[in-house]
Amino acid sequence: MIYLEIEAILGALILGSTLVVQTRSYIRPMINTVVTQSVLLAVTATVIGVTTDAPDLIVLAALIVVLRGILIRHFLDLKLPKSKMFVKESSHGVASVSIYSVIVLIFSFLLYRYLFFQITQAPLGAIGFSMVVQGLLLIATRRNSFAHFIGYVEEENGIIFMSLTIIPLPFIVEISVLLDVLALIIVGTGLVTENVEHPRIEELMG
Repeated sequence: MIYLEIEAILGALILGSTLVVQTRSYIRPMINTVVTQSVLLAVTATVIGVTTDAPDLIVLAALIVVLRGILIRHFLDLKLPKSKMFVKESSHGVASVSIYSVIVLIFSFLLYRYLFFQITQAPLGAIGFSMVVQGLLLIATRRNSFAHFIGYVEEENGIIFMSLTIIPLPFIVEISVLLDVLALIIVGTGLVTENVEHPRIEELMG
């Protein structure tokens, strides 16, 4: 069906935005990319809601736009230093992280294929699973609190994409996921008021 092709295209764009975030050194482009990713997720929910006659998914799409497209950008803008375009992840190497992210992407697809696909029977579920793994990678490889928070948002986007493509969850469960994101916004804005960058674990041990 045509809507399945549209869903696959949107999924590919969302996954591409996840990889783009990994290559960003400056925080402002990272925020813009994850907001774009959230909007694409909202479009995906809308397409599925229209084609399956599920108005709750259209409401979900609106909530995604409000929470992640507007509130996240607003809160992070408030916490970014005045020279917003110059907030940079100093420990970030584009070449090395790009290689790591591609390796992790391949690994996550294989892991989903051999462990979860037989249960879900949903090929597009691999995209959501990969987004969750990429979010974890972003948190693990960055020192910047803003980057950590963006990684959490990517994980939540991945969870919702999986719920849309595998078995649409009841609306109350979708709302609970979005409330988790709202809680992360509150916690995240508190975290980034402290040190923007944190030393590596081995540096702390030294």
